[in-house]
Amino acid sequence: MGWLFSTRRDPNDPLQLQIAAHELGHAVVWKAVGFVIKSVVHEGDSGSVDVRWNPDNLTGYVIGCWGGFEAERRWARLHGRSARRTNSSHDIANFHHVNRALGARRLSESKARALARKHVDRHWAQIQRRAPELVRSGRIYL
Repeated sequence: MGWLFSTRRDPNDPLQLQIAAHELGHAVVWKAVGFVIKSVVHEGDSGSVDVRWNPDNLTGYVIGCWGGFEAERRWARLHGRSARRTNSSHDIANFHHVNRALGARRLSESKARALARKHVDRHWAQIQRRAPELVRSGRIYL
């Protein structure tokens, strides 16, 4: 933990909230496509989602890979900040890797992002409400 932040959790810190929104974005999208979310974790300068995904629903997985960026992007815009694709480089790499396995059913990046954005928009109130809680506690369950 922590080359960007101290170990003190601050639910008012815009950068920590942006990371929390990112992780919650993954979680709400993956939950919406039918995956089980075991927990969402915030570690100060990073986070993760413990998800039980279904190998028969790779399309849902690749859509969820963009959920983090789309939620972070929306949060950043609302707070006069910007979201950078570099913050999502691991997610984007996962998207490309798993999307290749879909073969003829693969999604374009723009289609996957649009589908992720639809779920993020639908669950935006939950993301906003839970982000400070995630920063405060470090782990939440959906």
